[in-house]
Amino acid sequence: MTNERGIQNIEVLAIELEAPLVLEGSCSVSGTIQSMRDRRLGYALITDEDKLVGIFTERDVLLSVLDQDEVLQQPVSKLMTPAPVCVHALDTVWRVISLMHEGGFRQIPVVDEEQRVLACVRHKDIAEYLVNHFARHILNLPPDPEQLATTPEGA
Repeated sequence: MTNERGIQNIEVLAIELEAPLVLEGSCSVSGTIQSMRDRRLGYALITDEDKLVGIFTERDVLLSVLDQDEVLQQPVSKLMTPAPVCVHALDTVWRVISLMHEGGFRQIPVVDEEQRVLACVRHKDIAEYLVNHFARHILNLPPDPEQLATTPEGA
């Protein structure tokens, strides 16, 4: 199976994902940032009545919060990105990679048909998955795409 063919057929939840950080929109910005820091995550998925309504990322912290102490007590729903791009459990890894590339996203929520959060795919989850499952192909990539390597470099 080629790399491209493999990721076009593999469902996103085949990737081993850690539990997402899910918070209500009424949570304060400072509380959201603290939860992100505690979990060592660059995002928080924001819900309202268990349905995804937005995403708050480290970019939001840098662009909207840094040096603005007055926003720290506001609800995170005022600073989140509403209606984030999402994928569903049956979407493929290929689709996630395409969406990340097209939108410049580092994480994409995985939701069910009713917009309830199932997981969140991070760019590093994709990279780790590709290295773990396609190591032979990735480690043998030659500098020249037309060249076929038969052994790992240095072997």
